[in-house]
Amino acid sequence: MSTQLLKSMTAKLELAQKPSSRTPAWIATASLFASLIPLSLAPILVKLCEQEIGSNAVAFHRGWIAATVFGLLSTIEAFDRQKSDRQPVEQKPFTRREFALLVGLGTFGATYFLLWSLSLTQTNVANVTLFCGLNPLFVGLGGWLLLGRRYNSRFIIGMILALVGAIVMGWDDVQFATNQVQGNAVALLSGICFAAYLILLELLRERFTTATLLLWRCAFTTVLAFPVLALAEERLFPHSWMGWFFLILQALLCQVLGQGLLAYSLSKLSSGFVAVTLLFEPVLASIFAWVIFSERLGFFDLVAFVVILSGIYVAQSSQSAVKETRELA
Repeated sequence: MSTQLLKSMTAKLELAQKPSSRTPAWIATASLFASLIPLSLAPILVKLCEQEIGSNAVAFHRGWIAATVFGLLSTIEAFDRQKSDRQPVEQKPFTRREFALLVGLGTFGATYFLLWSLSLTQTNVANVTLFCGLNPLFVGLGGWLLLGRRYNSRFIIGMILALVGAIVMGWDDVQFATNQVQGNAVALLSGICFAAYLILLELLRERFTTATLLLWRCAFTTVLAFPVLALAEERLFPHSWMGWFFLILQALLCQVLGQGLLAYSLSKLSSGFVAVTLLFEPVLASIFAWVIFSERLGFFDLVAFVVILSGIYVAQSSQSAVKETRELA
């Protein structure tokens, strides 16, 4: 799917009502916390998919499956607006700056997932969680440098608490072997790309719907993953029905539901607070592992849970948790 086709589709289907003025903060917060459940299952499902196909093939299939769903949702939204009395706030074609931001959103979103999937094949899950989980620092730094955003002391304290809790929780499983240096670097770069994606997603939620924004991201994932398949992957398709099941499940559960709820929450919440809240993902993953696989939870794990939750609560109670409404010029 070419960029020009995406642009024409978006121009015809879209220009959304102002979401930040219509979505209550508590609904956005509930959407964010609900997204943590499917997102916390992503590493497990991707690992299961990679038993039959490579990381680039996983990204490719996840991209086109999710893009198909979001394309259908965007079409339904367009027909719904045509049949109702509700009119989009903006009817003019989007600007060059908005188009550039959409391209950046798709590129960073696709690159993040490609690098994240690759890192899971080169280092362990704990290392990926640790290095990719540093993205709140990059979101805060990017918001400060690029958007002129000022985070108050309460938010910064909450972010530091949550980061410390996340590091303590996964520290016992982290490995710094020399053969994992490349995987750790890829995971860190993935976190940087995800931070850029979150910032752009927050900006563009002022203008476009969740379905349209994720259509761009998933289409770019498909396009960027396809050229490397012939070079880097021996197998494009799973060889069993179970492989297809896990592939479709992770696309619908993690990409469509999880990322969809996450993007929706950015209609009201700041990207900084969203990044901090995502640090609760490993907590849920540990709880699932305890319930499903009877993995042991130690005392320090429980302490880390409390610290992360405390940090999220402190950050959520600050004014920096709610996004600043801005117009896209």
